[in-house]
Amino acid sequence: MTISFHAPTLLDREAVCQAAETAHAMENDAAFASIYLLRRKYQTEIAFAGDTLLRRYRAGVRKDCFGFPLGTEIPRGISICAEAAAKEGIPLRFGLLTQEMCAELERLYPSGFRFTPAEGYTEYLYLQENLAEMKGSRYHKKRNHIAQFHRGYPDAEIQPLIAENADFAVKIARKWLENRENPADLSVQLEFGCIQEAAANWDALGLSGLLLYAEGKPIGMTVVSEIASGVADVHFEKVIPNYPHAWPVVANAMAKCLPNVTYLNREEDLGEGGMRASKTSYHPDLLREKFFAQWCGKELPIC
Repeated sequence: MTISFHAPTLLDREAVCQAAETAHAMENDAAFASIYLLRRKYQTEIAFAGDTLLRRYRAGVRKDCFGFPLGTEIPRGISICAEAAAKEGIPLRFGLLTQEMCAELERLYPSGFRFTPAEGYTEYLYLQENLAEMKGSRYHKKRNHIAQFHRGYPDAEIQPLIAENADFAVKIARKWLENRENPADLSVQLEFGCIQEAAANWDALGLSGLLLYAEGKPIGMTVVSEIASGVADVHFEKVIPNYPHAWPVVANAMAKCLPNVTYLNREEDLGEGGMRASKTSYHPDLLREKFFAQWCGKELPIC
């Protein structure tokens, strides 16, 4: 039976989520919302080998790469990817793998793959309890920012972000975009488009989030979804200008709203110094490095 790849649709959510659950996935690119919302940016295609999710990328940093198979049939999934690569006449490459995934490839195919680091794509994961409680001296500055914000805006409040008010998230993102140094930049335009699409398909994507209000208006938001049990991905987090102390308020409040989550994945820094400093300032509990893997054996692992 031939397995064909297709662009992800909202109807794929259940199968994708089950594959991520089976794999105990923690990576942001395993979250269905990420796969769906970024499908155009990366020209993502997916397929299923039994319960196992296969992903192929035709653009972006993973151009002509496959994602590591998620599910119980990893060797079969790798074989299908190898066959697809052979048909297209391209090298068999897997993109943005964790160290555990690289170790599994090495176990299955000793010396069959060459591994190279994916600079800028290390993911930052935080224990929910640490972001929610912000205890100890290392969070002293964050607690100060939160206290300053609440002193300045004693009327501030947190409200759930749901389908019925998701348009507020878009409005906040629009103000964020308008105040960027280069609002016409393709990457920020793509992100804004993803936020619009997320708001339009809120429940179908399994999203949740919150809004931060001050002075009677929404000034901050965050959007999350479950990757697998115990792990949530923070897809978007935005605060409109002139509320600098609001950022840790949003991060702290979102963590408090997720008591059943163990880790929050706040994604990668993309090699940007400002993003790296911001993510580091929240003191990640796990740093998950990423790698590319390219087949260097004699014969492709097609079975």
